[in-house]
Amino acid sequence: MSGIRNLIGLVYEGVKDNRLLWLLIIGFALFPIITHFADLPFWNDVAMRIMLLGMAAMGLNLVLGYGGMVSFGHAAFIGIGAYCAGISQFYGITNGWVHLGFSIITCGFAGLVIGYLALRTSGIYFIMITLAFAQMLFFLFVSLEAFGGDDGMSIDRAEFGFIDLYDPLRLYFLIWIALVVVGMGLMFIVRSRFGVTLRAIKSNASRVEAMGLSPLRFKIVGYVISAVVCGIAGTLFASWQEYVSPDIMHWTRSGELMIIIILGGLGTLAGPLLGAIVFLLLEECLPLLLGAAAPAYAENWMILFGPFLIMVVMFGRGGLIGLLSQLQVRRNARSDHRGP
Repeated sequence: MSGIRNLIGLVYEGVKDNRLLWLLIIGFALFPIITHFADLPFWNDVAMRIMLLGMAAMGLNLVLGYGGMVSFGHAAFIGIGAYCAGISQFYGITNGWVHLGFSIITCGFAGLVIGYLALRTSGIYFIMITLAFAQMLFFLFVSLEAFGGDDGMSIDRAEFGFIDLYDPLRLYFLIWIALVVVGMGLMFIVRSRFGVTLRAIKSNASRVEAMGLSPLRFKIVGYVISAVVCGIAGTLFASWQEYVSPDIMHWTRSGELMIIIILGGLGTLAGPLLGAIVFLLLEECLPLLLGAAAPAYAENWMILFGPFLIMVVMFGRGGLIGLLSQLQVRRNARSDHRGP
C-alpha cells in the first residue's frame, strides 16, 4: 500500500514540476473537438505530425539536453523504426504490436552498437561518427531495391487488434497515447538517479568517474533509450504517412530535430514538444504569408524562420521555455514590487 502511495506521490510531483508538458498533451487530446466544430480536419494531420516529431525530439533531448551528447544521427533511428513497419508488411506481418516490438529491439541494438563506438569519443568526433553512421544507413536503404530503394515503398496502416487506424481519430489517439507513455517514461527517467547522474556527467564527467561510476555506461544506456523512443516515433510515422523512404533518415531530419529542441528549450521535457508545435506551425503559416507578400519566395520560408530562431536563442536564453520563465519572473517581480 505504501508503495502505491509513493508511486502516486512521484507521479504527482512529476506532473506538478512539468505542468507545461501535460498542459500541451491535454491540449492535443482536446484538439480534435475544436477541429470538428471548426470543420478543419486537415489540422488533425498537422497535430499528428507535431506529436510524432515532438516525440522523436523528446528522445533526442535525453542525450542532447540532459546528457550533453550532440548526436547528428538520430534520424537514422526514426528511419529504422519506419522500415521495421515497412519490411514487416513486405513479408506479410500487419500486426502493429509486432512492428513496435521489432522496432524497439532493432533500434535498441543499433543504438547500443552506435553508442558503444561513438561515445568513446567526444566533441566534434562524436558528432561526425553519429553523422557517418546515419549516412551509412541512409545509403544502405537507398541500395535496397527490394524495398523500393530511393523511391521508397507504400504500406498499409498497421493493425492494432480491434483499432481501425483508417479511422483518422483512432490513429490520432493511438499517437497521443504513445506520446503520453513516452512523456511519462522520460519524466520518471529524468527524475531518477540515472537521470541525475546523466546530468552530472554533462556538467563534470571526471567528478562522476572519481565517485566510482562509469560515465560511458550511463551514456550508452541513455543513448539506447533515446534511440528506442525515436524508433517508436518512426514506426507510428510510417503508419500515419502510409509510406516509407530513405528520406526519413537523411541527416537534414536530424538537424530539424535539433532545431526543434533548441527552439523549445534544451534539457526540458516540455521544450521539444513546444518547439515542434511552433516549428511546424511556422512551416505551415510562413509560406502562406510569403506567398501573399512575395509569391516568388513562398518556398523560401526559412528566410523568416532563421531570424526568428536567432532572436529566440539570443533573448530567450533557453529557448521558448527560457523566454516563458523570464516573463514569469518579471511578472512575479512586478507583483512583489506593487505589494498587496
